[in-house]
Amino acid sequence: MKPFFTTFLFLLACCTAKEPNSAHANWKTIEIGNYIFEFPPSFKLVPEQGIDSYVGKVLGDSMGFGFDFGYYTGPLPQTQQEYLADGDWKFSLSEKFMKAGVTYGISNMPKVAVLNIRPATVKDSAVGGGCDYVARCRHDTTEFYYPVYMPAEIKKLTFKIDTVDNQYRKIVYTKNPSRNGAAIYVRDLGGFNKSMNSSLALSLGAGNLTPHQTEIALEIFATVKYKKEKNGK
Repeated sequence: MKPFFTTFLFLLACCTAKEPNSAHANWKTIEIGNYIFEFPPSFKLVPEQGIDSYVGKVLGDSMGFGFDFGYYTGPLPQTQQEYLADGDWKFSLSEKFMKAGVTYGISNMPKVAVLNIRPATVKDSAVGGGCDYVARCRHDTTEFYYPVYMPAEIKKLTFKIDTVDNQYRKIVYTKNPSRNGAAIYVRDLGGFNKSMNSSLALSLGAGNLTPHQTEIALEIFATVKYKKEKNGK
């Protein structure tokens, strides 16, 4: 079972000492699953007992990370675009057309098509006061507008998503004046396992970070590399 971002981040107590900043000459290499990172010299790998994945911590003098590597590693929170495309809000669309006394399942659930989604305007208050987006939908021959509210936890996050060396990489961090959280999710785009119906992936994250420590975390995430030599690629 893989927890959501806010519980995935290990809330480790942080002292006031600071790790080295941009001078990476003395940083050390640490391997986690199929990936390698560069960490400040005080960090040490601490493996733990996992059930269906490789889990543990990477601990330094003033901050620490928790990691999860396996086929069931969660992809961290959805971006706003991902939430619009496949978020929980879509489950409520069919409810508008359900009839009392009918037991619904996959086969007879009212089908609703999302035709398009646009950012909400001031005039959209009639559709849904304070909504973030408006979806134009259709059920049979009936078209209607549906308000979409972006979850507050997603709106507080900053995302950086890219593909490096055929590895999908998502970096997520918060912008909090006092304490932040930061995490990275990496997945091999060419390593899908049909029998597991998933790909090997890694999540590495930390919580309760100062702004300076958040910068260090992002610098560490930027060093991630895939261990090609181990996988014969």
